[in-house]
Amino acid sequence: MAALGLINKYYEELSKAISSGQATRVKPLLRLDHPTAQQALFGLTTVSKAQLQGAAKRWLDQPWAGIAAQHLLALSQRSSGRPDQAFELYTAAEGPAKGALNALAESPQDLWVAAAMEQTASNTVVLASQADAQLVLTGDSSKSKAVGGFLQQCISALGPARRPEESARRRGNLTLLILLTRVYMRLNNVQGCSQVLKNFKQNYSGEVLQRVPAAYRVCAYYYLGRTELNSDNIAGGIDMLQAAFRECKADSDNVKHILRALVPLKMLHGDLPTALLLQRHALQEYEPFRKAIAAGDVGLFERSMQVNQYRLIANGTYLLLEK
Repeated sequence: MAALGLINKYYEELSKAISSGQATRVKPLLRLDHPTAQQALFGLTTVSKAQLQGAAKRWLDQPWAGIAAQHLLALSQRSSGRPDQAFELYTAAEGPAKGALNALAESPQDLWVAAAMEQTASNTVVLASQADAQLVLTGDSSKSKAVGGFLQQCISALGPARRPEESARRRGNLTLLILLTRVYMRLNNVQGCSQVLKNFKQNYSGEVLQRVPAAYRVCAYYYLGRTELNSDNIAGGIDMLQAAFRECKADSDNVKHILRALVPLKMLHGDLPTALLLQRHALQEYEPFRKAIAAGDVGLFERSMQVNQYRLIANGTYLLLEK
């Protein structure tokens, strides 16, 4: 059957990736937009759920057979315009997110398992956001609130790494903290962000954080720096964002996101950016503020606030400059 062939192709690729034990091969196959998974969706219209699950078991051991089958079912709901149903499938007891989390709890040293857990957890956040976007006119953010609770449960279930060799658990736990911070920031849940910050400081201080790759540290420093700002801890925010900037590769797109939050903070402390830096990172919205502060021109500063108001609000920096 041609339809089942497309599904088997996806399962085969995932099986080979898992057998390789390489995180860089496993993680992309669990993305919501992976080409082979998208092709497999064409086969779902003529294949029953039992056939889908049976095919998965022929290629994969548990829990990965169940994870893969449920992943495709969720993708099918998403492609049909039902991200809310996709979210429910993904966060169910037998869903991909919990399945990968349980696998990591059992194998806290396997980095490829951590990569799978990271991707499935990230997928839940994306699906929640897409589901809420359909209800934006009603102001309903129930799925984003639900995914916040779900991630909290995942953090409690996985727990922090207690031994140096538990590198996979360490990465997984840190990823969940970062994802939860993103969700809380979107919900403007300042108290929730503060709780994540407290968790981070308890478990990832000093050399512990140096045991994870730089990419994880950059994300952690960035989101936790934004959390410090939400708590009006300007000095703490500057320290975290500067740490993110130091760790980030110079050619990374993340540099712009970091500077977008860091530049207005530094200006508040009289440390003005150069025109070249703003131009290099396409942050020209800050140029009139730089000129106004340098010249002591209050009128120019207030006019710049009015002209750039909507962009600054979208960037989350309006209140910083208003201070």
